[in-house]
Amino acid sequence: MAPANTASHRQIALVLEELSHEVEALGASLCGDMDVAMRHMDSLQAIDLIAQKQRSLAKLLHADCLETEVERIGLDILRERMRLLR
Repeated sequence: MAPANTASHRQIALVLEELSHEVEALGASLCGDMDVAMRHMDSLQAIDLIAQKQRSLAKLLHADCLETEVERIGLDILRERMRLLR
């Protein structure tokens, strides 16, 4: 895979990083209410997973070596999907 260092890819990566922080803040806010947290634990975990995926994709767009960055992805299912890009 060729490095994705174009200005547009860097800008996309920045937006993905921003979104991941916003999504994470939303989840944290909802977790602040124990009743909400207990009733919606699966949904809150899904919110966290979305943020993790966004950060991982942003890192790929910033990477000098995509193969190396793909192997650093902590989420198995996303890492496997990104391996298919090779």
